[in-house]
Amino acid sequence: MDSFISAYEQKLKQLISDVNYYDKNLKSLSDWWGKIALIGKINSLDVAATILEDMDTARSSFHELQDRLIQKLVYQHARKAILHHQSRCQMAIDVLIRNLFERTADIGFLSSDSAVINYILQDTRSADDVVAMRQRMQDYVDKYTVYNDALILSKHGDVLFQLSSDRPQPAIYEDCVKQALAAPDDFVEYFGPSAMRQDGKSHLFYLHSVRDGFDVIGVVVLCFRFRNEITTIFEQLSDDDEVPYVIVNEKGEVLNQLRKHGDFLPKYIPNPDRPSVLTHNDTEMLLVSTPGNPYQGYPGPKGWRACALMPMKGFAKRLERDTKLLDSLPPLKELPRLFSNDLLDIRTRSTLINNDLELIVLNGIITAARSDSAEFMPVLEAIKGIGRDIDSMFAKSIESLFSTILFSQLDEVKLQAELAVDIVDRNLYERANDCRWWAQNPSIREALAERPVDKAKITQTLRFIHRLYTVYHELYVYDKERHYVALSTEEGQQFLGAKVGEQQATGQALELKDIQEYSVSAFAPSDLYHHQSTYIYNGAIRDPDAPQKVIGGIGIVFDAFVEFQAILRDVLPKHHDHEAFAVFTDEQGRVISCSDDRYAVHDVFMPDIPLDKLKSQGSLAVPYRLGEHHYLMGVALSQGYREFKKQDGYRAPILAWVLLPC
Repeated sequence: MDSFISAYEQKLKQLISDVNYYDKNLKSLSDWWGKIALIGKINSLDVAATILEDMDTARSSFHELQDRLIQKLVYQHARKAILHHQSRCQMAIDVLIRNLFERTADIGFLSSDSAVINYILQDTRSADDVVAMRQRMQDYVDKYTVYNDALILSKHGDVLFQLSSDRPQPAIYEDCVKQALAAPDDFVEYFGPSAMRQDGKSHLFYLHSVRDGFDVIGVVVLCFRFRNEITTIFEQLSDDDEVPYVIVNEKGEVLNQLRKHGDFLPKYIPNPDRPSVLTHNDTEMLLVSTPGNPYQGYPGPKGWRACALMPMKGFAKRLERDTKLLDSLPPLKELPRLFSNDLLDIRTRSTLINNDLELIVLNGIITAARSDSAEFMPVLEAIKGIGRDIDSMFAKSIESLFSTILFSQLDEVKLQAELAVDIVDRNLYERANDCRWWAQNPSIREALAERPVDKAKITQTLRFIHRLYTVYHELYVYDKERHYVALSTEEGQQFLGAKVGEQQATGQALELKDIQEYSVSAFAPSDLYHHQSTYIYNGAIRDPDAPQKVIGGIGIVFDAFVEFQAILRDVLPKHHDHEAFAVFTDEQGRVISCSDDRYAVHDVFMPDIPLDKLKSQGSLAVPYRLGEHHYLMGVALSQGYREFKKQDGYRAPILAWVLLPC
């Protein structure tokens, strides 16, 4: 960052309107001072030379301080813009990686689906077989709405099924298919054009071999709605339509482009380790690029980065802010985390120089009176006024910069709160999908319908699922009478045969009318979670021979303490001090999770904020005093993700609070 700012300091000085304004005005005042001083020298020969020398010294001190001030203003304004885009790029790529991590688990589990295995093993497939598979795969993408296609291939690449097409397809034996067949224990992630989608465009595919016992018999493929997801992420993070955000691969190829940017974007963007300037179509743009952080060991697609391309003219933008927020903060000197000590030192030195100048002028007045040099009096008064104007300009520029930094920090803390609650909604969206899909698992349905119930088969399936999906503490299946019939962990076996508590939303699950429905417990303590509070998601298990008949349910116990706290810690700035913290609460302020141990679950944390404004805007940020400390506080209200909490009838709003000390 420093090398970029140093290399482009002169250009930035001209572009940043505030810096340009103060630089020109300070230079104008300095020039005027020089002219007046020259007049004084010519017309006031009887005045002591030391007075004029002292004035020249004061002017030189102001001049040196002015250079230092302008340099700091350029640095701080440029740094603000760079960090603004860096944080958004980081958030974008990290949210995407979290999303794609779920896809790696999905494809692994789908590859074990008995319906898929049986479909591949059939020598011939009737029209009814194809219809049944189409219905099953459609049910899948209706639940996991991040996919737009699914395919089943033979081990020779023959297209046995494709959700998006019922026409015969030629065999697909591309490298990604070969990789899936050669490494049956691993998923394959491939982005690019493929015969699997015959539109000539690049798509993001997840592939996994399908095995019957130890024999590899085919490949299952899911096509991720990449452009739809990237657009959703960037539209949420971007606050400026003139700044495109894109994803690039390890070669620097741009993988997405919003229509509104037209031909503005290049097809290729280098991957620098630091901010730089990229010129495209005669437009200079600030390029900020960030790699993603691995999530639970998953690094995301190799070499992918998020980039922001801000036209350099964007540095000239000025944003009007509500300066009333400044009134709730203490003096600048008490806010070292927000404001540079160098700038405070410049402000102090400016005042000291001006005080010295006032003494010089007073001494000059006395000297002029003694030497009967009345013609020198206007010169002294004029220089005194210029000194005050310069000092005032220093004060205004520093206060303006502080305001800029403050509102930039408020924007960032608000974004961090929005990110936290967005990740929660995305995470819980997956849980709602999982419970509904696993409730339709043929192995579980058939085993639960048997008499006696095949508990061993259900347990085996649950344990396989649990190995793939690490965000759960326990998975279990219960019968129509609400008794546990199988659990996924050794610890959970103590509950076998016991009755499932009504507080786990089992009653609602057994009454579900549609396979798209699910039930969720309140956030409350559970015996299955060491008496800690969590959400338990439920799906209804239906009789394989009578789909309208509910014969039990599946409950999935979210590892709330670990997952929620990890989200909160991830959204805090990487180098925050121990006083920064973040909290999830419900609408009444009851704590769901805290990034550290200062608030326990079910404590009350409800700062006094305009709730109506929060509900109408979705998020806000304000300076806030908590105890003896001043914070910048961002808060965001969950908005849901895709259909989750929007169109599925489920409401359980979560508020994310992020507090950074100032």
